[in-house]
Amino acid sequence: MLAYHYARSTNMDKAIKYLKRANWKAIKLSAMEEAKTYFDEAMALLDTLPETKENQHWRISLIVSQGEMFMLLLKFPEYYDLLTRYESTASGLGNPELLGAFYGRLGQCEFSFGHSTAIHTLGKARELCRAAGNAEEAGYAYIYLSWSHLDRGDYERVLDVKEDVLRTMKQQFNLRIYSYVLTAASRAYSYLGHWDSAVEEAQKALSVAERFSDNSLISFLTWNLSIAYTMKGDLVRAIECSELAVKKAETPADKGWARRSLGWALCRAGETKRGIELLSSVLLMFQTGGFTTFIITLRCYLGEGYWIAGEDAKAMQTLEKSLEVAERCGAKYYIGWAERLLGELALKTNLTQAAAHFKRSIAVLQEIKAENELALAYVGYGRLHKQQNQIVQARNHLMKALMIFERLGTLIEPDRVKEELAGLP
Repeated sequence: MLAYHYARSTNMDKAIKYLKRANWKAIKLSAMEEAKTYFDEAMALLDTLPETKENQHWRISLIVSQGEMFMLLLKFPEYYDLLTRYESTASGLGNPELLGAFYGRLGQCEFSFGHSTAIHTLGKARELCRAAGNAEEAGYAYIYLSWSHLDRGDYERVLDVKEDVLRTMKQQFNLRIYSYVLTAASRAYSYLGHWDSAVEEAQKALSVAERFSDNSLISFLTWNLSIAYTMKGDLVRAIECSELAVKKAETPADKGWARRSLGWALCRAGETKRGIELLSSVLLMFQTGGFTTFIITLRCYLGEGYWIAGEDAKAMQTLEKSLEVAERCGAKYYIGWAERLLGELALKTNLTQAAAHFKRSIAVLQEIKAENELALAYVGYGRLHKQQNQIVQARNHLMKALMIFERLGTLIEPDRVKEELAGLP
């Protein structure tokens, strides 16, 4: 109300001040549509004012505080346009702390689009914020540094970033930064096949989010916990976590992420029709929202769902699209995933092609030490040798897979491999 009345007076400074406060409070309450309205009103008011240094500072500080809002509304293309339009303004203010925060948001968008420049931009943001003594903004850059390293299969760097953030948190705690960085660590452990560590990291963050009663973060953390359980093969828990994530979701992004994890868990549990419907509906949301990195994952889930359902043509088309984007973004885990499933599909049509897919999958997954997914590739490669009547090689690859699954504690898969081994001459 204060912003409304000041906007109709001659005191524009107070109008912008109270619009910014209303925007900030709406973000804290996950009322993102309201937050966007206040942001748009403030930007429109700034457009009517002279381009003084003070007004430029107001504008850049306002834009910088919107990263979370634009992400959760799935409006990254709009945000990126704003950031690139005002980059020269931010640079010209001569304020390293504000510029560091600005580059943190620019790097966030670049990460979302899968741009190779993201790590460089985020590194610049981190250093500017650290030099200015702004631990919170440095932590924001750390979030997307950790997720960028995750996508590229550099899991040691993800875990190193987590330790840096935990040290930073001793100066100033931020729930979202803490949650996102621990979740990246959880996902890194999942890709490595370290199930207990993956669950532990996600549960640590979840317990704090529950104390703060932050439903948006509770949704985010529970669907990530579901990912760990799905990879392990604990599908009952995976579906429970995803259903809770859907229930707690408050924003468009929260809803999309939660449905994506639920759809994948359902596909692996054999409920492919419902799973594919969920995944397909989310794909359209992410495509319009500019979430390239999330689309890679989603298409791998959807491609696997089609493969499980026996819809081979759709599976191949979906996985080939995922592989193309994963190659461009350097998303190594999903390169290995897509190649493995394309190998499984080619087992029915072209064994030479299947061999090429499996060899590439194995090479990439060995490089990043993604052992559980590697074991799945060994299983497929073992079946290929079986079809070629190369029984010794088939047995060797199946035994490699079985040893990995049993060492990691993966569920379901060991029994399937034992059936394959039992079927060999």
